[in-house]
Order: sequence, then C-alpha cells, then structure tokens
Amino acid sequence: MQKKITESTTQNALGLPSGRLLLKVPAGAYAGRAAALIQTAAGEIKLYYADSPYSSWSAPITIATDAVDDAFSAAIDSGGNIHIVYTEISTEYLVTKKLSFSSGTWTVGSKVTIFNGNPSYYPTVDIETGGRIWVCYTLKNGAIYYIYAKSSDDDGATWGAGIADSGDSISTGHTSAWAKFVIGPNDLFVVYSGNATDLWFSQRPILGGSWTTPYNLASTGNFDDQLDISVSSEGLLGVVYDNDQLLYREYDGSNWGSSVTLDGSGGLFPQIIFFENVPVITYLQQFASGQFIAKQTNRQSGSFSTPAALDSRADTIDKFILYDAVSTTFSDLTIEAASSTSADVFHPSTSALAKTIGDEVYLGMDSKFRFLRFILSTAGVGGTVSYSYWDGTVWKAFTPVSGNFNLNATDEELILWTDFESMPSDWQLNSVNGSVLFWVRLKVNTSFTTEPVGSQITAISNLLALSVRR
Repeated sequence: MQKKITESTTQNALGLPSGRLLLKVPAGAYAGRAAALIQTAAGEIKLYYADSPYSSWSAPITIATDAVDDAFSAAIDSGGNIHIVYTEISTEYLVTKKLSFSSGTWTVGSKVTIFNGNPSYYPTVDIETGGRIWVCYTLKNGAIYYIYAKSSDDDGATWGAGIADSGDSISTGHTSAWAKFVIGPNDLFVVYSGNATDLWFSQRPILGGSWTTPYNLASTGNFDDQLDISVSSEGLLGVVYDNDQLLYREYDGSNWGSSVTLDGSGGLFPQIIFFENVPVITYLQQFASGQFIAKQTNRQSGSFSTPAALDSRADTIDKFILYDAVSTTFSDLTIEAASSTSADVFHPSTSALAKTIGDEVYLGMDSKFRFLRFILSTAGVGGTVSYSYWDGTVWKAFTPVSGNFNLNATDEELILWTDFESMPSDWQLNSVNGSVLFWVRLKVNTSFTTEPVGSQITAISNLLALSVRR
C-alpha cells in the first residue's frame, strides 16, 4: 500500500535519517494505529493517523508552529503517548511536547524546554522500558559541536537538573557532529560522526555509570548525518552508515565485527530494523539526476542480499515499446529507455519517439505503477498525445493527475495517479508485442512538426527522504 497523506513545502519534511517519525500504538484497543509526524510548512509539524490497511488518514493535528526546518524526532511509549523533540525557531533551544493518547487520538501538551544554554540540534529520542525518556542531541558552542544526552524521569515534564543543565557530555568538540541514540536491553548506545572524518561509539549502562571513552568505528572518509543504529531483541547493535559506500558494522556487547560493504554505490537515508536478529537495511540510491530508488538489503540467509528495489513499481520500465503506424512495426527499446545515453530512444523507422497520427508509446510493468520520468533530448512541437490503460476489454482514456504531457518538454515528472491507492481498479494485464504486463499507452492524436526524441524514461520518482516505522 502507498497512500498520499499530505504535501510539504519544507526542505526537511522528515528531518534526518532515522527520525522515527512513523510510529504505531503498541497495545490496547487501538493497537496498530499508525501516527505519521510530518513537517508540512515553515515552522509546522503535524500528526496524521490511520488504522490498517492505512488507506484513509485523519485530518491533521497541529503539533508545533515554531519548529526549525530540520531534524526533529519522536518516540512512542507503551501507552501510545508520543514524545516529540525539536529545535525552536526563535531561540534554537531544544524543546519537547507530550502527545497524550486517549480514546484513540492524541492531545498536544504544553511545550517544555529541555535545554536553554546553547543552540541545540538533531535530536534522537528513545524510551526505557521503565519509562525514562532520553534525548541525544548536538550542542553548538560557537563554531564547535558537541554530543550530549539528557533524560527525564517524569514523562517529559522536567529534564536532568533543570533547563540550564546540558546533560551528559559524550564527545569532545568537533567542527561538525551528528548522533544517533538507541536503548538496548542493558545499555544506552550512541554512534556519532565527528569532523566529517570519523565515526565514534560510546555506551553507558542503563542502571547508571559513566559513558565509555569514545571508540573509533571508522576513520578517513566523509561522514555526516547519513547513519542509523538499531538493537535486536537479543542485544545486537547494528550500525549502517554512508562513506561513499554503504557500510555496516555490528556489536555483540563485547566486540565489534568487521565492516561489511552493503552497496558500493553508497546510499542516502539509511535505516536499519531488526527482525529477531536479522538486520534489514533500507535506503535511497540515486539512479540519475532527480531519480532515487528506494532499496533494501537483509541478512536473512547469513550474508547480506544483493540490494534490490524496495518497490518494483518505482524502478526502470520493465518493457518500453514504440509502435510506428506507417510501417506497422514495433520496436523494443527497454534497454535504451533505462540507459543514460542521450538521444537513443526512438523508433528506427522514424528516428522519433513518436511522429504521426496513430504512433504509440507503450510503457509496461509487472505491477501497476503511478509515476513516469521523461528525459528527452529533443522536445516535441505541435503534436498531442492521449493516455490510456487496458481495462480488460478496451484501451480506456485518462488524464494524468499532473496534466496531459504532450512530449513537449525535455524533463518531465509525470504523476499518473495520486498514489497507489487511487490507481484504477479495472486496470488489467494485456499482451503487447508478446509481453503480458500492466501497460500505459500514449497515442499520437496530432502529428508533430518537431518530433520528440528520448534519452531516458523510467518510473523512478524524485524521492528526497525515507522514514521507516521503528
């Protein structure tokens, strides 16, 4: 299922990787109810909720109107209450709100300041089994950044020794620093990047004590906010991070394993989830300019699988076929449509993507799809095309949600349907040139005076962020 919830005008609607912004009520009468936290506009954070199968989402609940357009984080407790932490615009102080859960919905509590001594950013929140709430964050002092952690024992009403208390100091000063925090069965874990050159690890027993001297997980590279950590039910700590390559390391409580390369091409928004002791890594990978594929790899078989598209409906086109009405011939250009080679997508009889009345462009996938990206070397002039899908009996005309694209621009992001939920239920498989797929057909209604020529045509969207339920 993929359902559009809302639109956003911010640069970081989902914050940074592993912001933990898609949550689920763990128990009770409303067990399974999902809550999505999204920064929808400058300053605004809103909550939307839905029940399985998550095809109908609530009207928004405004959580904040004073949040910086950057990372924020949240965690849900055993009773379904949500604690959200963000940086306040006017002061750049770290603040929190409790969203109390009752009778199936959330009520927004008063804002509480966690720390008011310095600008503070990039929080990560987690909750102990006993209810203690922790936030790990980056404190800025001049041009230097430090990692701190602070806790609350009264449901977020007060933190540490008061708002002037910065909490536990975890790192020395760095020219840049981003941290991820998670609570294991017996320990608190923090992994953070420093100076963009190193990746560090520190831990502390839940029952109290000092944070360990930082351990260098990786060095000599380009480390930033593209990292995540998670703990398995048996206490394994997994770390995934991008350093030109997508890498993974694991800690068994005593020793660190060697780094494992997951994807030599790297990855953005990496996130890790454990199913029992099996790590599953999701991330975004750039396919071409403005095109990002959501991918996953897992260690179910004992070693990490070859990375694959998380959703096969948002990938290269399974079959791309052109039909020339004059010669009445089909031309399979699937390979050319996927490649980055310029001006190689055209019918050999016309040297065009489409030319005269009756010419057709067929785009087929194994599953129903909702998006197309057209990159043309030559934009068409003067021509018009119609769009249709096969309903089991006839080609049924429709107008794409984003408008009827007449192959008249060199770069077009074409939204066919709003989301997967809104795709036509009568769309059926059909055989075109021997391939049985779900097809979208473009047919020329008015001949082109300048014929379009293609360079790359895919079903890959311009994803900017990814948030996986934790």
